Amino acid sequence: MKPSHVVLAAAFASALFLAPGDGEAAEWKEGMTSPKVKELQQLLKEKGFFTYPRATGYFGTITEEAVKAFQRAVNLPVTGVVDDATYAKLRAFTPSARALAVGSRGDDVKVLQQRLKQLGYFQYPEITGYFGTVTEKAVKQFQRANGLPANGTADAATLERLERAASQRAAAASPSPAALKIGSRGSQVSQLQTNLKQLGYFTYPNVTGYYGTITADAVRRFQKDNGLPATGLADEATLARIADAAKKKTAPPAEPNRPAIRLTIGSRGHDVERVQTNLKQLGYFTYPTITGYYGTITADAVRRFQQDAKLPATGVVDGDTYERLIGQAPAVSFDPIGLIADAAELLGTPYVWGGETPEVGFDCSGFILYVFKKQSVSLPRTVAQIWNVGKQVSSPAVGDIVFFETYKKGPSHAGIYIGNGQFVHSGASTGVMISQLSNPYWKARYLGAKRL
Repeated sequence: MKPSHVVLAAAFASALFLAPGDGEAAEWKEGMTSPKVKELQQLLKEKGFFTYPRATGYFGTITEEAVKAFQRAVNLPVTGVVDDATYAKLRAFTPSARALAVGSRGDDVKVLQQRLKQLGYFQYPEITGYFGTVTEKAVKQFQRANGLPANGTADAATLERLERAASQRAAAASPSPAALKIGSRGSQVSQLQTNLKQLGYFTYPNVTGYYGTITADAVRRFQKDNGLPATGLADEATLARIADAAKKKTAPPAEPNRPAIRLTIGSRGHDVERVQTNLKQLGYFTYPTITGYYGTITADAVRRFQQDAKLPATGVVDGDTYERLIGQAPAVSFDPIGLIADAAELLGTPYVWGGETPEVGFDCSGFILYVFKKQSVSLPRTVAQIWNVGKQVSSPAVGDIVFFETYKKGPSHAGIYIGNGQFVHSGASTGVMISQLSNPYWKARYLGAKRL
């Protein structure tokens, strides 16, 4: 036996010796070939993670990606290696048929997000396992595109249609190969020659689409170098191995895995700015400016948001908090005419210190909070805090908030500008009424206007 044959035989023996039994896995990983790997691929396909049309028995990058997707879905270390823990979880994993909706969380939601991402609907950078408004939006888009009721709930019909669409997309991207041999023609031969050319085996100047002796020799050399029977016939296992090797060679350098969102005191950067901006829109972050630095003020704002959102009030932005915060931030624009119409209906409502409802009455900030909330815009409770939220403008437009310095230094009273030099507000002695900015009392105390 030639030395090369001894090495090859030893490699095969090692791979087979490492193949796990029914209840265990001895680290299946990239590069292994075994009937057990084929069983692993079939198992991954049953669970919805292996997207290649057929199980090949070769553990390449496609299988590794499927393993990583599963590990992410069940909160295992994302190694791409099938160890005992991964194998045990894979065998026990059963995708649930229960309906998933806003507030759901867990492995089923991760699988849902993975499939939506595969189909281009879920745009969030991470698979979070939390069904928030971002996931709901993706589900609605999928439902509309597939003739389902667009209710944003992933019910049994939606989940079944989603699984079918993901499988069809994977099959279309990787059509099932047939064995190619001398005399074969067509696009599959062209793709094979292209892959072999990228790998340095097919040296003919042009890709011809015809499987002749030059192509057979290129296939035979690849098979020899990769421990496959050197037949020169491009069977299913050979095609899968060639496609896998070409993909690995032509793929751009892999970026490090994007770390899970985790912002805490001391964090800086764009993610912190986005969190602060959304918290400010929701009325939790009251610092005058967006700093990009995560300090105690930001942590307190996050904690208050988490309490209201029924999340663990840690003051730390994890994946769940980040997605929920993005989904709940109000739209950039709102309907100022609708705002004024809502305010007009409240004219004559009495002034009550601390009042926030028409039934009880309003103080000045309670009135503003109530009217803006009807436009789905949340604001902080006091006039001074509201002053810190909006963008200052040189002259007010309809829907802007106008501020005054009355009984103490700084902003202490506010109203909503309705045009023609007028604003509506809840005055201490008048209740909800309309006043003129040109009135000497208000003119002398005017501080400026803010726009949300």
